Amino acid sequence: MNRVIIQFFHWYHSGELWKEFIEKAGLLKELGFTAVWFPPATKCSLGKDGRGYDVYDLYDLGEFDQKGGIPILML
Repeated sequence: MNRVIIQFFHWYHSGELWKEFIEKAGLLKELGFTAVWFPPATKCSLGKDGRGYDVYDLYDLGEFDQKGGIPILML
């Protein structure tokens, strides 16, 4: 079986990347993607404008109210 990975990350997302992925997961599966590469799931120094690679706090995965974000959905 051939496997195909997609990098689910783009510079111009609205700050709701995880929500966007949930909405598109079925389509991605239909298109044949078998794996997904996400940016790190850490708080960004730019708050919701960050893209995952500008880490603010390596130990805050969303549970602390800092940089304007706390988790809405815990997976």
